[in-house]
Amino acid sequence: AMKKLQLNSQQFHKLCILKGIYPREPKKKKNTNKTYYHIKDLRFLSHDQLIDKFREIDAWVKKIHKAKIKKDPIKVQKLSENAPTYTLHHLIKERYPRFSDALNDLDDALSLVCLFASCPSSKDLKISVDMIRASEKLWHEFEVYLMASRSIRKAFLSIKGIYYQAEIKGQEVTWLVPYQFTQHLPSDVDYSIMVTFLEFYHTLMRFVNFKLYQEIGISYPPSASLNTLIAQSTPKDTDFKFDPEFASAPEVQAIQQKNAEREASRKLFEGFTFLLGRETPKYSLELVIRSCGGQVVFEDSEQVTHQVVDRPLKELRGDREYLQPQWVYDCLNFKVLLPMNSYKPGSQLPPHLSPFVDHSKESYIPERYKEIMQFKGEDIQEKMEIENEKKEMGKAMMTKKIRNLYNRIQIVNKKKKARVERLKKRKKEIQVNE
Repeated sequence: AMKKLQLNSQQFHKLCILKGIYPREPKKKKNTNKTYYHIKDLRFLSHDQLIDKFREIDAWVKKIHKAKIKKDPIKVQKLSENAPTYTLHHLIKERYPRFSDALNDLDDALSLVCLFASCPSSKDLKISVDMIRASEKLWHEFEVYLMASRSIRKAFLSIKGIYYQAEIKGQEVTWLVPYQFTQHLPSDVDYSIMVTFLEFYHTLMRFVNFKLYQEIGISYPPSASLNTLIAQSTPKDTDFKFDPEFASAPEVQAIQQKNAEREASRKLFEGFTFLLGRETPKYSLELVIRSCGGQVVFEDSEQVTHQVVDRPLKELRGDREYLQPQWVYDCLNFKVLLPMNSYKPGSQLPPHLSPFVDHSKESYIPERYKEIMQFKGEDIQEKMEIENEKKEMGKAMMTKKIRNLYNRIQIVNKKKKARVERLKKRKKEIQVNE
């Protein structure tokens, strides 16, 4: 494949990544040491304009190397000023003919951009300062859109970092943001591949940010302050309006319930002003609070209604509520203002449940989940009965082959339930012994 395209190994792999071409596994593989590609994929690669650009860069490298050997500084300077460049704009239009296609592929792009935004630069690993600054800039621009459009729906604090989920034009986008600590770069990772992906994702993020800013009426790239941009934004109403004749249909009711939850999430902290302590993750709390309609300040004032701290305080003022950061995330995930008694400074926090797990469908339902559902006025038992009825109706309509597969899945689920019961029993024994 490399001989046919007249490219070296590094250029070939870079072209495959940028074009979205991946190796294929043949049915009867004779040689295990070889990597196979479809012939039609190679034909597709051979027509791309990047191949000519790679050849131009090779010729330029040879010329500048020759000029350096001859010790001709004038020629070296001229060649450096006229270095060949290329853009990936045509690849974005080619791979994502619709904007919804670009949003579908935004999860990996955001995760990698946020990862490089928190990495240190390294000459040995070919991670330049410009890459890191470009990643930080694109992530902050996307953050401004999330706050202006109030798009954040879920957030979860994990060991790896903070998982976010946003709803953009009806599509759910989930990504991971590392904590702002000094990152260690392992030496057993091929960073050249990651840098190639990052180059493509930078171009994708610029296109996506431009389109999203256009949707809310803000010029791109942004030049004003954060508060000014949020005030200037005009988010479009994406809620569907149905004819009253179809209001009783279960599908319509499900969509209306989803719209109501979305609206509740957007206005969750409306009218609240939060003062964030210096020991709290301000970069994350500000994103979540502003996405839910709240205001954030970093200096004490009379407007403050809630103060977020992560350490016990000696003096407490009576004109505001003092909370730990987890309260903000739990309120967002359950779309309701939870009681604050469990989140006071110095008190032991309740379990931080993952919003990406539907606990009502699991064999084990945490006690904290039951408490919150009871506070919201939702009956878990009724939910489970409805789900069981749906399962029974679906099982009656299954073919014999699918029913056998379903029965095997149920056997695995029974083993899981038995393991959960053993854990419950062990927990009770530990509590009795204590």
